[in-house]
Amino acid sequence: MKSVADLMVTKGRPNFTMVRSCLVSDVTRAGFGDVDFGWGKAAYGGPAKGAVGVSTKFIPFKNKKGEAGIVLPIILPTQAMEIFVKELDGILKEKQIDKSERKSISISSSL
Repeated sequence: MKSVADLMVTKGRPNFTMVRSCLVSDVTRAGFGDVDFGWGKAAYGGPAKGAVGVSTKFIPFKNKKGEAGIVLPIILPTQAMEIFVKELDGILKEKQIDKSERKSISISSSL
């Protein structure tokens, strides 16, 4: 055996650990919105489906005003989502109230 590629051919590709894992992909520069099949500009272009609950993607987005941004769908178990919403609400409300004061915000992670 000379490489990891040799190992994967002989033993098969190993599964990655799913416990406490999250895969993040950035498809903002993939050009999905620029694909033209002959019937006009795409209304949406991007991944249709992924490994639900395990992965998420940065996806380009334009709102009704034409302003460009990035959407990051997040799928969490119910209890974790409730905690995430409370934490994010606290961060966003604090920033809206204290625009003149720039405070450092720390988000802890168990990664």
